[in-house]
Amino acid sequence: MKAIAMYLPQFHHIPENDKWWGKDFTDWKAMKLAKPLFQGHDQPKEPLNHYQYDLLDKKTFLWQEKLMKEYHIHGFCFYHYWFKNGRKILEKPAENLLQWKDINIRFCFSWANVSWVRSWSNLGDQTVWASSFETDEPHTGNGILLEQGYGNEEDWTEHFNYLLPFFKDGRYIKKENKPLIIIHRQEDMHCLKEMRKVWDELAVRNGFSGIYVIGNFYDGVENTCADAMLVMEPGKTIGRAFPARFANKSRMEVARYLSYEEVWKESLGWQVSSDTKTYYGGFVNYDDTPRRGNAGTIIYNDTPEKFKIYLTDLYAKNKANGNEFVFINAWNEWGEGMHLEPDEEYGYGFLEAIRYAEDHYLKEVYKYTQTERTNEIDVKEQQISRYKQEVAVLSDWLFTLEHQLETAQWLLQNSYKRVGIYGLGVLGKHLLAQLMQKMEYLCCIDRDARSLNLDVPVFLPDEIPRLDLLIITNVHIYNEIYDELNHENLTMISLETLIKNIRNEI
Repeated sequence: MKAIAMYLPQFHHIPENDKWWGKDFTDWKAMKLAKPLFQGHDQPKEPLNHYQYDLLDKKTFLWQEKLMKEYHIHGFCFYHYWFKNGRKILEKPAENLLQWKDINIRFCFSWANVSWVRSWSNLGDQTVWASSFETDEPHTGNGILLEQGYGNEEDWTEHFNYLLPFFKDGRYIKKENKPLIIIHRQEDMHCLKEMRKVWDELAVRNGFSGIYVIGNFYDGVENTCADAMLVMEPGKTIGRAFPARFANKSRMEVARYLSYEEVWKESLGWQVSSDTKTYYGGFVNYDDTPRRGNAGTIIYNDTPEKFKIYLTDLYAKNKANGNEFVFINAWNEWGEGMHLEPDEEYGYGFLEAIRYAEDHYLKEVYKYTQTERTNEIDVKEQQISRYKQEVAVLSDWLFTLEHQLETAQWLLQNSYKRVGIYGLGVLGKHLLAQLMQKMEYLCCIDRDARSLNLDVPVFLPDEIPRLDLLIITNVHIYNEIYDELNHENLTMISLETLIKNIRNEI
């Protein structure tokens, strides 16, 4: 499975942004000006070490290349802006990368084929910023800043020829010797069939087998001339399952207020009823109020720990559907709260989820297939896998102890005073012995609670008291336990992840 992160090439100054939204405008400025809309609303966000980079600086791409390699990101999908009459914008970062052959970043394009308009425009469903960013230009015309248009064969050929040097680059992502390109609004392109025929012919002339077109899925599509569809999240699930605006009774300060869990579960539980190959996308987190103000959407209660569980299932779902790519929204959408890039709150936590998903998704594929799990994975293989995973945890654990880093000490230093232990197998018993009489409050959670006689309180899974942290010691079935528990107000962590966090401090 190959993780492709959506990439916003907006973090550099351009004259158009200065004119339309104010001097030196980028997403960094929008993010800096963000304000909390209510008590507990976590805004503004900050990148780790307050690193507000410039995408025209080669050092930025060298830094991103290092992160990609370390955290197993297969490639970036750059948003590509090509408007009526061949007008381009925000093209320089990708053009620079094309010239910087020494930077090994795989990439492809997603053509964001929508018009850019003023906030006061009556044109809906376009790219628009909040009115607070408007400059003092008079309200004239229809508010269109950049109009999307497709032209004729001559225009399509011009567009292809612009893209061709990128397609020929060895770093450009291809499928079956076809350069991959996503089209954001395929339903708007009545000429798509004719255009892609021209593009296919031009591609073949240049040594390719054609163009691999992925259309952004929209409800009602059954027939498409794209090779595949992409369910881009969280937008598709929000539009399909939570379309009402200002219907959230708990938070009238914002248009939509949705929990991370309900959006992800709705997304993972939905299957496209179409014969067209479909890629299922995922999202890191979401809060576009820096761009939209109170007209925005907030998805709350996101954490790296939750993301890695849902991402693992997303990998499994794509695997079950025969897909090799997983599209993640996004690498650096700071103005919409979607960023794998490290931040001040969670550090590298969301990036670390990529490797976790890679290591664990095969055990979750059964959820998205018609075959019973026992027919998918031999029982002995499950036992061997569990044994290897537990031995790896114990090895890391001994390493921390050899360096005088005790688990209880680490928990207390991180303000985890009321701690629960889920599961009393081999790992659970060792953890209980380590934490006994060292925590302010300690309890155990087990399905056999009624038959256990311990020196700490024991509860059934549906009786969990208030805790700062619940440690799951059944590391081999952590995902299943995580999903089963009512975790809206419960912070959970796998013992495997906990020990790795402690080890990382050595």
